[in-house]
Amino acid sequence: MALRTVAKYVRGNARVRFIPHCGDGTLPGATTALGGVFGGVGPFDFSGSGVTIGAVPMTVKLDAATAVTFSLNLTALAAHSSAILASEIVTAFNTSFTTTATASVDGTTSRLKIVTATGTYLQVYGLAAQLCGFGMGIGAQIVKGDTFESITVVPAKIDDQTVTVSDARKKETSVVISGYVKGATGVLTDTVVDYYMEQIFEGGVIDATGKYNWPISTTVKPIFLIEIFDQVYSKGQSFEQNLIGYKKITIKSAMGSVGDQNHSGDFRKPVYNYAANNYKDAAGVESSAVTSEDLTIAQFNALNFDNV
Repeated sequence: MALRTVAKYVRGNARVRFIPHCGDGTLPGATTALGGVFGGVGPFDFSGSGVTIGAVPMTVKLDAATAVTFSLNLTALAAHSSAILASEIVTAFNTSFTTTATASVDGTTSRLKIVTATGTYLQVYGLAAQLCGFGMGIGAQIVKGDTFESITVVPAKIDDQTVTVSDARKKETSVVISGYVKGATGVLTDTVVDYYMEQIFEGGVIDATGKYNWPISTTVKPIFLIEIFDQVYSKGQSFEQNLIGYKKITIKSAMGSVGDQNHSGDFRKPVYNYAANNYKDAAGVESSAVTSEDLTIAQFNALNFDNV
């Protein structure tokens, strides 16, 4: 409850973005200090029919800079294209891409790792990134949206439980065991069809031709972070542009599914479902599945949402 003179009113969902976790469960960062972007351990299979071994596309994007798409030339590795080592990917990457990012094999996890000298957000995506396990196999790409019709965030709870015993005279003794919140579930209804959304929720593959291939029986669903930015207004009548800040909802560790497709005469409104557990970091420290915080307009603008 708030006094009307200082009350803040939250309106709708202005922006949403989705960030895939790294294969080790961490969130991607640009620099070594922020963790870097981790792929898989390998060996990696580049023998698929949709792969041109001499030119496997990969895209690198640092913060708001222009995304750079290039090709990994793995021609020399064609004889063992189904089992290319992480160290061989490192050599191919550092030969092909020499501007803002460097690949290595992480000494602790043995995972393929890409870092930059500066920056906050590093994205590594495209077919080569998928095959190397970045973003848990879908590419480490931030998926953004402002076309959602609705988004729900519902606490997943274990309710309070009453344990009761009765004696011979039917006198009861009861103990109330406290319930707890174990995570969250929700549904997102979009107004546009987006292959990247389907990919992040189910783990399919967007191949070199741009076709989206549904997941198969061996596909491991990616885990991802959801950030929802709602507009905040003060009491009284305001123009849409007169917002005073944003409410940011962060769902740290979610896994999703894509709802049924309706090919009727109406516009398609894709439905996406997610479930989130309380988040545990690499050290095993547990934190809540959902956090809420207030951002000033300057703090939101600093995120450079539309360009990162």
